[in-house]
Amino acid sequence: MDIGLCFDDESAEEVSSVPEVDCAEPHDNEVFAKYDVADGSFPGDQALLDTAMETCTAEYFATYVGTAYADSDLEVFPITPTAASWDDGDREIVCALYALDLSKLTGSMEGSQR
Repeated sequence: MDIGLCFDDESAEEVSSVPEVDCAEPHDNEVFAKYDVADGSFPGDQALLDTAMETCTAEYFATYVGTAYADSDLEVFPITPTAASWDDGDREIVCALYALDLSKLTGSMEGSQR
């Protein structure tokens, strides 16, 4: 998933790809950052999620959106490797955002100061 990609919620628990939605159209989510975590043994789902949430909000959110996470009406969710994908070499964390009130987003949230 590329930074700036907009997509709608999927019902699947494990995500390898999502159908892209034009950001000008109403959509549920937007990718605002991605990064790789260090190799090593799988840290566990919750530990990986906690670290990813902290990194997405502290290091990437304000730069992309243009306002601090604490002052935003947007929420963050990281998409993290699973134990199975980790065994296949997956180390990518994808930081995505959505509206806190679960309303559809319209337009890119990059620089939106929401």
